[in-house]
Amino acid sequence: MEPVVLLILFAVFLGALSQRVTGMGFALVCGPFLVLLLDPFSGVVLVNLCGILASSVVFARTWREVEWDSFWQLALGAVLGAVPGAMLAAFLPGPPLQVLIGALIVVSLISSLVIGHVGRVVPATPTTRLSAGLLSGAMSASAGTGGPAISAYAVLTRWEHRAFAATLQPFLIVGAASAVGLKLSLDDNAWPQLGAGTWIAIVLVLGAGLGLGEWLAKRIPVSAARAAMIVLALGGGVATLAKGLVHLS
Repeated sequence: MEPVVLLILFAVFLGALSQRVTGMGFALVCGPFLVLLLDPFSGVVLVNLCGILASSVVFARTWREVEWDSFWQLALGAVLGAVPGAMLAAFLPGPPLQVLIGALIVVSLISSLVIGHVGRVVPATPTTRLSAGLLSGAMSASAGTGGPAISAYAVLTRWEHRAFAATLQPFLIVGAASAVGLKLSLDDNAWPQLGAGTWIAIVLVLGAGLGLGEWLAKRIPVSAARAAMIVLALGGGVATLAKGLVHLS
């Protein structure tokens, strides 16, 4: 098996592990690395496809705790926001798109850390949910990572964690599916060019990551898992940004 394929599988495994332990983080952890290993367009499509599967598995276990009113308002914003995000990704050349993706991930992560030290500053209303969904949808379509915007919204509104994590799963499914559909409609070559064996291996390692995450979720603090997720994602985002800047020069 080629080294690139092994790295892709390892990134997917880490993303699935984070998704199950923390309720989010698949795209944040593996997205930057898949963009590096493939290309900004098909890499993001692969992130979204795997994210749909990972969130679906978690959703099957947490659907009873979903706040459906919040979900529909967030999801509407995500579908609308995916349109400009997908168009931006389709028409930007590779290096500038890598710079954009890396910058979005780094800024989003740092913003989430800063926001975590701030008290409640926005109300949980249909308007704020729609706005958060719009931003998340645009980021999901352009960079493959819609979680940070919703995470920041949850922190700012003091959304109870269990309800937030449960509602996040169908929201991420809708956002990622919208992004994939729009990308494929804009570019027929957006589908990742991977062999059948690689696709099967991706599904297997994703399942393994979710299974190990299920075991770890009962044994380690969520705060520790989130800290590890942020470190990995920040490293990937910086690497993606640096690669884009190098190719720009």
